[in-house]
Amino acid sequence: MKTILSIIFISVLTLSAVFGQEVRFINLEYSSAARLDNARVKVHISRDPDNAYSVRVESLSLRSAINPSTLKPENKPKEQKITITEEQFRNLVTSLDRIKPIDIINGPHPIFLDGSSCYISYGANGTGVTYYVKTPNHDTGKRNLNDFLDAYKLILRTADLDPEKIL
Repeated sequence: MKTILSIIFISVLTLSAVFGQEVRFINLEYSSAARLDNARVKVHISRDPDNAYSVRVESLSLRSAINPSTLKPENKPKEQKITITEEQFRNLVTSLDRIKPIDIINGPHPIFLDGSSCYISYGANGTGVTYYVKTPNHDTGKRNLNDFLDAYKLILRTADLDPEKIL
């Protein structure tokens, strides 16, 4: 019963976010305890007031230099900003629309001590959908995560990031 209610709830949210309003933002977050480089990556894609599409990327490496004066690690995230076309944004939304909430809910959901955490959220003013998947590149086909992983990789490539270096 809980699964059925979850499916209905996520489906209603998905439909209201996608069909009720135009998608205005896409967010991606990745974190892994097992990677030194790109241990945490955030991508925020949004439509600006002037209808341009901006992409803000933040990545954090666990490789850190020690500040000689404080003897503390200097661990500042790298940031970059780029712009994309409306067509690129529409391709991202189309890719996100292919994700089936039932596939995310039904799992299986393996637990790894050194796995990764992957979030995608998208929507419009006050509404949105968030998907959370642990280590989506493990048994992707068996877990029905092909559409999720395809969308995830497309977001990374659109942000000028190499999915192979992150996932």
